[in-house]
Amino acid sequence: MIESDRTMELQVLQQPSFSLKACWDNISVEYCCLDEVGEFDFAMPSQAISVAFLPHERVTWSVDGNQSQSTPLPPGSVFIYGDRNFVWHKRERESEYVNILLDQKFLAQVALESSLSAPVELQHRVIFLDSTILYIAQMFKLELLNGSVAGKLYVESLRNLLAVHLLRNYNFTVAKPVLVNGALDAFKLNKVKDLIEDQLHEDLSIADMAAVVHMSQFHFARAFKTATGTSPHRYLILRRMERAKILLKVTKMSIAQIAYGLGFANQSHFIAQFRKAFGTTPKNYRDSF
Repeated sequence: MIESDRTMELQVLQQPSFSLKACWDNISVEYCCLDEVGEFDFAMPSQAISVAFLPHERVTWSVDGNQSQSTPLPPGSVFIYGDRNFVWHKRERESEYVNILLDQKFLAQVALESSLSAPVELQHRVIFLDSTILYIAQMFKLELLNGSVAGKLYVESLRNLLAVHLLRNYNFTVAKPVLVNGALDAFKLNKVKDLIEDQLHEDLSIADMAAVVHMSQFHFARAFKTATGTSPHRYLILRRMERAKILLKVTKMSIAQIAYGLGFANQSHFIAQFRKAFGTTPKNYRDSF
C-alpha cells in the first residue's frame, strides 16, 4: 500500500501544472497540481475550504497580514479560511490540492432547514486533519478527473454532506439538532419512486425528488434513507442497473446505447457501475443467456 501511494505521488509530480474546475448549484470545486516552488504571495479565497494532498517538510504562510510562520504540512491537511486573509509565501516542493467554495446563502439555508446552527460563521482553522472533509475532497477530485460523469445527484450528496459536517463541527454558533416531522410514508415514497422510474435517463437532483413530496432536500434525503435503507443517489443507480439487466436480456441494443439511454455520461462509467452492482460486466451478463 505504501509503495502504491508513492508511485501515485510520483505520477502526480511528473505532470506539469494544471487545474480543473467545475461549478454546480451552490458549489464550485477546483483541483490543482502546481509545480511552482519558492517565494511568492498567493492569497486564498475567503470562505473556502482546501485540502492539500501532498506532504511538505516546510511551508511559509501568514494570516491577516501578521508575521509569517513556517510549519510542516502533513498529507491530507485541511484548511477552513472563513473570513480571514490567508496568504501563502513559500513552498519548497510541488503541490496538489482541492479548493471548495460553498455558496454562503446556501449554507445558511442548510442551517435553517436542518436546525443545526444560526447564524453561520465558520471557524478559521488551518493545517488540521478531518477524515470526512478529506474523503469529500478526494471524491470531488475523482469527479473532476473523470469529467463529471456521476451526475447532479452524486455532487449534491457530497455538497450536502460537506455543508452539514461544517455546520455541526466548525460553526461558532451550534444549536442542538431538533427532530423534524417529515417521514416518508408509503404514499410519498411511491411518488418519489414513480418519478425515478419515469426519469431514469434524466440527471435528477435531490431537489427534484424532494419537490414531489413538498419537503426540503435535507429532510428528504434523511427520510428517504430511513425509508429505503439507501441514499437517493445509490437508489437511482441501482434502479438504472436493474433496468439495464432487462434491456441486456430482452433487446439487441448495444451496451453503449443502453448506457446513454439510462443517463450515463459514457459507457465506461456504466460498465463500472454494473460490475459494482452485480459482480460482472454487461457483456458477460448478456452472454450468460
